[in-house]
Amino acid sequence: MGARMAQKKIFFLNVLFCSITFIYGCVSQDLRLPSSANEVYKNSDVQQSLMMAAQNNILFAISNESLNDYEKTEIDAKCKNASNPFWAEKLTVYLNYMRQHPEWFSKFHVLEIKKGDHAQIQLQKDLVDGARVLSIQYVMSEVRGKVTFKTQLPCQGSLAEYIGQPLVKTDFDFPSKDQMEQVLAAAPDKEKIDRFDFSSAFLMYLAERGAIFKFSHEQSFEKINKKYVLATALNKLAQEIKKQNFGFVNLFLKKINQNSNQAEVIQLFGLVNDKELKAGLKVDSQTGDVGFIKSQQPSLTYLYLSYRTDTDDVVVAPLTGLNLCLQEQSKFLGSSLRKPADTSEKNSYLRPGFQCDSKVLIDNIQRVEPIQTSE
Repeated sequence: MGARMAQKKIFFLNVLFCSITFIYGCVSQDLRLPSSANEVYKNSDVQQSLMMAAQNNILFAISNESLNDYEKTEIDAKCKNASNPFWAEKLTVYLNYMRQHPEWFSKFHVLEIKKGDHAQIQLQKDLVDGARVLSIQYVMSEVRGKVTFKTQLPCQGSLAEYIGQPLVKTDFDFPSKDQMEQVLAAAPDKEKIDRFDFSSAFLMYLAERGAIFKFSHEQSFEKINKKYVLATALNKLAQEIKKQNFGFVNLFLKKINQNSNQAEVIQLFGLVNDKELKAGLKVDSQTGDVGFIKSQQPSLTYLYLSYRTDTDDVVVAPLTGLNLCLQEQSKFLGSSLRKPADTSEKNSYLRPGFQCDSKVLIDNIQRVEPIQTSE
């Protein structure tokens, strides 16, 4: 009798040990740190195009409207369909075409995508310092009609139920690649502009991971003590990125790419002006906290750092602090044991975002060696 009890006890202990090992294996495998850029981002064509742009110090200005515009078809509140925001896919088309003509990357400083009156591509010259902007403008159109027997419903349902009902389709017209060739083929090389004179190392780091810097035109004009703030900040990040491997930043870039509808092609990395140093993850939603579940519109999920301008210098929240913050947050990333709270998780991944402990950021910036602001 005692021998049987001992055997049963050993059996249950073995089962318990195997279960714990299995659970630990699932979680640890899910949170394994990427060891290379290829693991972080899988689309090598886009990756190569972004890297060519980064090597030429090209920044991307995607208007807030463009970040959230998407094609949709709607019959009523229950029967509608919406695509993912198209800015990344459209940008990919143009960049991959430019990759066939590497010399084109030396023609401009900024590539912007915005809504306009006509579908066109223009190479614009800034009146202040002569910087060149490749402006890609698209047009939105709304087509109204009625459901017929040939209509493909934007929902699951009986076609007969909707025959004759009003239907609205929103479409977008983008300029052709031929227009880009006409504009860039004849353009001379860009001139050196002080506000775009910075190390490309941080842009390259992002490009290798399928990300671009979240840029605005106004941001690049800010100056302090005769130094351009954005150029100085990018130089500091470029120096810091050379010092160590930021494994948990890589991990979150990979997870956002895999789990956010907005970031499955290209994702963003933000730098914001704030008197208090901040860093973390933002989830920008056009529909607000309540409406995002009912809306089919994906939210924008991205990592960010902040900077502030002191009397004579630019202070940037350190990547080291962000990495430590993400290391702490990584325990909350979804594992195979955790079910999403609702089916909209990929539309609003990691909502509502989080902010790093400011003390961690300040402590780490005090340990960073003095950084040269130009190379």
